[in-house]
Amino acid sequence: PPAVPRPQSLQIPCNIGCRLEVAGHAPVDGLAYAYLLGIYLGDGMLSRARRDVWRLRIFLDLKYPDIIERTKCAISSVSFRPAGQMTRVGCAELYGNWKHWICVFPQHGRGPKHLRSVHLTDWQAGLVVDHPEAFLAGLIHSDGCRCINRVKGHAYPRYFFSNLSAEIRGMFVWACGLVGVETRQDGPRNVSVARRESVAILDSLVGPKH
Repeated sequence: PPAVPRPQSLQIPCNIGCRLEVAGHAPVDGLAYAYLLGIYLGDGMLSRARRDVWRLRIFLDLKYPDIIERTKCAISSVSFRPAGQMTRVGCAELYGNWKHWICVFPQHGRGPKHLRSVHLTDWQAGLVVDHPEAFLAGLIHSDGCRCINRVKGHAYPRYFFSNLSAEIRGMFVWACGLVGVETRQDGPRNVSVARRESVAILDSLVGPKH
């Protein structure tokens, strides 16, 4: 599994009467949060449990054990609590219980993300500007892929990001721009990265899914 990034202090406005600058334990890991934000926007949700505790639930394909392990590390790094895992049909459900998930992911709301407005807060956008590579990795590891495109006898690698939410696709395009990656819309729900220079940048920052 990839190395755990060095923690960076992150101050999060809290909805339940405190501020999560150090979360009572240690500085919040900004790199881990940026990655987890991308994963959450693609494959995550919050469920309310007893005593005002929230459960973060993320569903990932069992074919990618490295992504599963990195996501578990990110959950633990952000919440300072161990991440759990349950095997579902064809996927792994990763979860973590914490009162502050609702503060960490203010995008939570009723219904699917593509049927409601989803946008980044100012502090989240600032963090993505600081760590665009981690955010892009989370988005691609949840709703993206690297594949070989074949056209008229020529084969070349390209990246796709697929999400029904136009706002989340817009976040991907914006983050790509931060690292010099060119994108284009490819159908109603897909964004593609096909230019050789842009693919090389994503290869250096993200690479194939494992």
